[in-house]
Amino acid sequence: MSNLWSMFFFSVLLVAALNWYALEREPDVVNIEDLVEHNNEVVRIEGKIISWVEDPYGQGDQRMDIIVEDSTHVVEVRWYQYGEVPTIGSNVSVTGDVITYNGRIWIQALGSGSLQVLDVAVPGDLSLTELSADPASYLGDTVRIEGYLSKTLMPDSTWSSIYLADHPNYANTKHQIKVYVSSATGYWIEAGSKVTLVGEIHYEERDLRYVMYTQGPEILVDYSVKPQLNDLDWDDMSSWVYEENKIVRIDGTPQVDAEGLWWIVSDDPTKKTCISPDAELADTMANYSAMNNSATWSGRLVWSGLRHIWCIDAGGTESIISGTAIQDLFEKITSSPIDYLNDTENRYDIYAYMAYSLEPGSASDESYLADGASYQSTNFKVKTIFQSARDEWLEAGQMLRVNVSIGWDAEDARMILTAYHWNDSYPKPEPETLSWNDGPLIWGYSVNKMVHIEGVLNTTAWSDADETSPVYWLEWAGSDEKICLRPADTNSTFHYYSHGPNNSLSEPWTGRLIEIEDRETRSMVLCLDYAMTKDADGDGLSDRGENEIWLTDVNSDDSDGDGVSDFDEVVAATDPLDDSSN
Repeated sequence: MSNLWSMFFFSVLLVAALNWYALEREPDVVNIEDLVEHNNEVVRIEGKIISWVEDPYGQGDQRMDIIVEDSTHVVEVRWYQYGEVPTIGSNVSVTGDVITYNGRIWIQALGSGSLQVLDVAVPGDLSLTELSADPASYLGDTVRIEGYLSKTLMPDSTWSSIYLADHPNYANTKHQIKVYVSSATGYWIEAGSKVTLVGEIHYEERDLRYVMYTQGPEILVDYSVKPQLNDLDWDDMSSWVYEENKIVRIDGTPQVDAEGLWWIVSDDPTKKTCISPDAELADTMANYSAMNNSATWSGRLVWSGLRHIWCIDAGGTESIISGTAIQDLFEKITSSPIDYLNDTENRYDIYAYMAYSLEPGSASDESYLADGASYQSTNFKVKTIFQSARDEWLEAGQMLRVNVSIGWDAEDARMILTAYHWNDSYPKPEPETLSWNDGPLIWGYSVNKMVHIEGVLNTTAWSDADETSPVYWLEWAGSDEKICLRPADTNSTFHYYSHGPNNSLSEPWTGRLIEIEDRETRSMVLCLDYAMTKDADGDGLSDRGENEIWLTDVNSDDSDGDGVSDFDEVVAATDPLDDSSN
């Protein structure tokens, strides 16, 4: 009997020991490329940290997303209730559950103990000059570099791309490197600030360039170096887009409207910008306004979607003035739409590019927003309904700041965006140059875009099927190739082309490439719409015509200063270079 009791207790002890071992032992190390075979299993991986983002969706979550790389692949680690993260480039061991969802795979880890540091990367000091001389030798290394930021980093932006340069003024920069910043900084870091970045050097094969990956909380700012304040130019308000989110100065007279909103008005009363002052500044502005006095005002330049105008954020509480974390939000939405589809009423500000040109219209036209300005640089595009009216074309490749909501198109089974308003003051792409050697088949990819093409104007007019305006032919000199052309102005340019040898001049024309129906052949033809030649002085004579035919000044509409324009003298057959001939 005693032997039986001994065997029983030994069995209980053995089972307890096996259970303890099963609970306490660490799982075997798995190659990242093999994780797909371990769905819903607890595994351990070892690799190098190449990037991380704290609270990736800015929702206050105790979550950090880490990208870990081993010799076989890379994987995303979603680390909840995380601890301290070592420097990028450090080797770590991660234990967690393998999760797969909608074709995506990640490791879900919980608690500070689920990530163990095996080897901490020690950054080395490096200058941009040294890096530029031999970037390949630093590939994969964690380095520390001083420099100046090319643009402002917003406090709650969890993903940004900037340039680190060796001079705060772009014109004086000798070396710069593109930097991807993960995780929110928690505070504003102004454009032009002197900073120290710690990160890893990578090579982007797609763009053939070296880049640096760093983390927002690790950026050290040298506050002894004050960023330069830029002055806004009332005469060139289109350039303000380059100062977005920067601290700027502007001269003007403060005025308050019937709704209690403050404005800064230039000497030209048609030009103004809104300003959101704090209480102290508002009192000062009230004094200047009462005396109608001008002064210099400063604050952060932001775009107000509701007012649809540039505004100065000077510490006020007006909610429409405050900037939001929109850098690369478009990419986050498209990569994980399910995180946003639960709240279709919410609106988001994103940066995106027009995938195709969209003509002026009243409302509710469909197009696509893309993450790149061209076909080669685009990774994805999303169908978008533009709700607001448009007075001008939105050009393919044009960057917009768009206020959108996110919905689901059940008919096409895909995500769809609704655009409510947008800032289209960003620079538009330069017109594409068409080559006669390519011909209409290749030109078809440029339909609805602004283009350049050189040719000889045939001044024999005809009408299209709609008879909307006269149509002419632009011919390739010395060949039978031609493209139809609708001129922007037939009262000046075409007048001198119809006289003598001038209509044999080959020169570049600019217009929008469209398709129209030829009434005679009942076929669709490509046509250059609203076409014009370059005319620097606006006198009605093209620059090439002035240079090669009349030898007049392309920068003056009256080359001989006799009070009669060059165009009028050409039409009257007098000498535009002789002040006694008019």
